[in-house]
Amino acid sequence: MSKLYSTIQGCRGEATRCGSKDSGVRASVQSWDGSLCTFMDLDDNDKPIVQVQISNGSSRYGETIFKGTLDELKKKLQS
Repeated sequence: MSKLYSTIQGCRGEATRCGSKDSGVRASVQSWDGSLCTFMDLDDNDKPIVQVQISNGSSRYGETIFKGTLDELKKKLQS
């Protein structure tokens, strides 16, 4: 069983992808006005590490606005 798993839904239906400790999982949602990119990898203890990036255009990568654990992200969003 995969340690990481992703799902995306669009006009062509749903697609899923599995990720591993080596590959991680990357997801990007883009428009002409801006993009949101997320990354999830596993640290040495198999704990998820999340990275969130935004950009002003339709780029797949951008400025990192968060990198840390899921718990750290939850705390940041609650404050």
